[in-house]
Amino acid sequence: MTGLSPILEFRDVPVVPVRSVTAHVARGGPIWPDFDAQTSARHCRDRVPVDRIPQAPKRSKPLREPAVWGGFLDPQFGHLIVEQATRLPQTLRDRPGDLVLFTLPPGLTEATLPGWIWEVLDWHGVARNRLRLVDRALTARNLRVAAQGEMMGNAATDPDYLDLLDHNMRQRGVTGTLSGVVFVTRAGMVAQGLGGHAGEAYLAQTLVRAGVQVVDPAKLSVDQQLAIYAGAQVLVFSEGSAQHGRLLLGRLPQTVHVLRRRPNRDLAAEQLAPRCDALHYHAAVGHRLGARMLGGAVRLDLTAALYDLDVVLDLFAALGHDPRRDWDMSAYDAAVKADTSRWLAACHTDADQRKTNLALLAEAGFAIDPACLPTHPHAHAPH
Repeated sequence: MTGLSPILEFRDVPVVPVRSVTAHVARGGPIWPDFDAQTSARHCRDRVPVDRIPQAPKRSKPLREPAVWGGFLDPQFGHLIVEQATRLPQTLRDRPGDLVLFTLPPGLTEATLPGWIWEVLDWHGVARNRLRLVDRALTARNLRVAAQGEMMGNAATDPDYLDLLDHNMRQRGVTGTLSGVVFVTRAGMVAQGLGGHAGEAYLAQTLVRAGVQVVDPAKLSVDQQLAIYAGAQVLVFSEGSAQHGRLLLGRLPQTVHVLRRRPNRDLAAEQLAPRCDALHYHAAVGHRLGARMLGGAVRLDLTAALYDLDVVLDLFAALGHDPRRDWDMSAYDAAVKADTSRWLAACHTDADQRKTNLALLAEAGFAIDPACLPTHPHAHAPH
C-alpha cells in the first residue's frame, strides 16, 4: 500500500455536463455532498479548491453501477495531464472494475475529442468499455474519487504517486536507455500566433546537424513521445505544454533543461524535479513580445520571445553539441523576422501593445513595416 489518501466514497451524487470553462476550471461534474467542505474530491491548485459548485439538474438518470470520478477532459494537453489525469493511477489500481466518469468541454463529443486525449487515457490504462462520458445529468448511487496525485502550483508531488507512475512504466516496458541529448521543440507555434521563441525552426535545424535529436511532440503519438523522453540522457524543452508530457512518466536517470519564455516562471518545476537527477531553467529571452489582447486581457501563454543566443548556444555547446560551428546569422535573422511578422499578424493584440512590440523588434534589429500587418484585428481565440 502507498501513503496516498484513501479513495473517498459518496452516495447518490449528481454528475452534470460542463456548461462553461474559465481558465481551465470547468463548471460541471460531480455535485459532492457538503460541497464547500470538500477539498480532495474537488479541482485544486496549490491544495486549494478552485472550482465552483455546479448547478443542480432538474432531472437525472440513475447510475446504479459503481463508478469513480475520472475528471474533466480538458482539450489543452498540459492542463489535462497536470490537473485532471492525476487521479487515475490510484483510481485504476484500487477500483479497476468500476466505470470511470469524465465530463467533456462544451461543444465537443466523443467523436470530436482530440485524438491525443484517448492516447493519454490509454497510457493510464483506462479501458474503453469502462469509460463513461457524461453528456447528460446522472445520479451515481456509489461514486468514489481519489485525490489529485499532483496539481498545478508549488504543491510537492507525493513520492507514492511517483511509485505508481514507475510501476506503469515497468508494465509498459518503458525504461531509460540514455541515448543522448533530445531537444523538444515548439517550432512553428510563433508563426501561428501562439507562444514560443522566434527563429526556433532554424535553431532546431542547426542542432540536428550538430548531432542533437530534435522532436516535435505535435507530430508524434503520446506513446512515441514518452519512449523518446524515457530514452534521453538529457532533455531540453522549449517552455510549454510538452513539459507536462514528461509528467506521464515517473523517475528516470536524466537531466532536464528548460528554455524559459515567460517572465518569472519555472513551469512545472515542482513536478519535474523529483522525476529526474537534475533540473535547470535558463533565461533564454533577449526580448519578449507581450500579448495584451483586445479588451485588456494579458495572455502570457501567447508570449513570443527572441532568444538570448549566447545563453542558448552556450547550453548546447556545454552538452557537447555546439551549434556555432554551423551557424549562419543571416539565415537565423531571416527566420526570426518571418516568425515575428506572422506572430504580429496572427496574435491580435491591442494597438498600444502592437506599437510596443514593433518598437522592441526595431530595437533588436528586426524592424517590421506595420503597413504589412492587419489594421482591424479580431480577438484571438480563447484558451
